[in-house]
Amino acid sequence: MASIFLPQTLYMNAAKFHSKRIGISSFVPPFNSAISTVPSSFNSGIRNRDCFVVRAESVAADDIEDESVTEKEEKPPKKPIVKLGDIMGILNKQAIEASDSSRPVPDLRTGDIVEIKLEVPENRRRLSIYKGIVISKQNAGIHTTIRIRRIIAGVGVEIVFPIYSPNIKEIKVVKHRKVRRARLYYLRDKLPRLSTFK
Repeated sequence: MASIFLPQTLYMNAAKFHSKRIGISSFVPPFNSAISTVPSSFNSGIRNRDCFVVRAESVAADDIEDESVTEKEEKPPKKPIVKLGDIMGILNKQAIEASDSSRPVPDLRTGDIVEIKLEVPENRRRLSIYKGIVISKQNAGIHTTIRIRRIIAGVGVEIVFPIYSPNIKEIKVVKHRKVRRARLYYLRDKLPRLSTFK
């Protein structure tokens, strides 16, 4: 942006400049009547000395603001820098949204008794149902897993299910139990009836 001059009059000695080369007269009258503050004694003796008057152009404050606003508007917005960790987070969110649109996942917590309908990989036509208590949940974005425990034929069985797997067709919360721990591994040492569900 060009320099901004204040509305004032500059008196310069013409001896430093050659009037004939510049092509100006020895005295330039002021452009505006606002420069009437020059003393009369100076005006009377100005012709004896070689000097001239220069008037600086004034720039309104509104014009300055308008120029700064237009300069700001012309600049395109900067794109945010995306780091590798952010990219993985974005991909995880997109995968979770795609999975939720096809099969919504309920709010699973430790202590819930859940029923899972799973497609057996060997035979796609048959659905096997697993029912048990959630003894732990591992949050890892699209790789979130839950561990289900149940007593089958007198033996405690624990199965880990990825909740966003395409092989799982339905997850249903049958009952919610109030627990005070995030991991219910102590059920392994308790009586079998605590892990048995009809």
